[in-house]
Amino acid sequence: MTEDLVKACIAARDDARPYRPASETRRLSLSEAYAVQDRLREALIGRGEGIAGWKAGFTSKAGQEAWQVAEPVCAFLLASGTLGSGGEIAASRFVKPGVEAEVAFVMKHDLAGPGVTAPRALQAVEGAVAALELIDFRHSGKPVGTDAVADGVYAKAIVLGGVLTPLAGIDLALEGFLYEQSGAVVGTGTAFEVMGNPLNSLAWIANHLGGRGLGLRAGDVVMTGSVSKILSVSAGDSVRATFTRLGSVSVKFA
Repeated sequence: MTEDLVKACIAARDDARPYRPASETRRLSLSEAYAVQDRLREALIGRGEGIAGWKAGFTSKAGQEAWQVAEPVCAFLLASGTLGSGGEIAASRFVKPGVEAEVAFVMKHDLAGPGVTAPRALQAVEGAVAALELIDFRHSGKPVGTDAVADGVYAKAIVLGGVLTPLAGIDLALEGFLYEQSGAVVGTGTAFEVMGNPLNSLAWIANHLGGRGLGLRAGDVVMTGSVSKILSVSAGDSVRATFTRLGSVSVKFA
């Protein structure tokens, strides 16, 4: 089952075509889903992909309830999917694209659990950057959280703002943002939405990876989870997130 799932996910990534979630046949346990994700990561690395970092998903209780999981989830990010702010990406590369505004960290030092706290995580960070995650809902039907985990939590691409902001004296829980789609304001909020503070998400990721025999490495980009609603987009749309102190980040879908 694992190899078939990996092949189906890679085909969906390559050809932008949906595939059936495993739960239509048998719901995976969370540990089984991460085992599939690990094999997927290995297969992608084996064909020449590089890992740019890691992401958290389902960081809100509402998201966890909707996807039927009891905790956040984690997945890898590919270096080939890292874009600079203001760039353009073809909507045809996605099965069903969505955009999330996030606070991303760039790691200065390696970090892995167990026992990582938010203050310790902060010491390992070079700075924070405004970011957008471009997710791709590759499944057909009604997937559950373990389907998403096996898939790599729908990671497709990330867009990073041009300014890396040192965090001395900044309380990220209070970091506000303005969200725009094709020039219209579609949301506002604060980074408190991410587990009370994006640093809590970073600590969770480090502890989670430590439990899997993995860890964050210096230079990794870490996407901490959505501070916003997911925007559905199509060709011709543009999305911009403007943060209080982290600057802005934008992308256009061609």
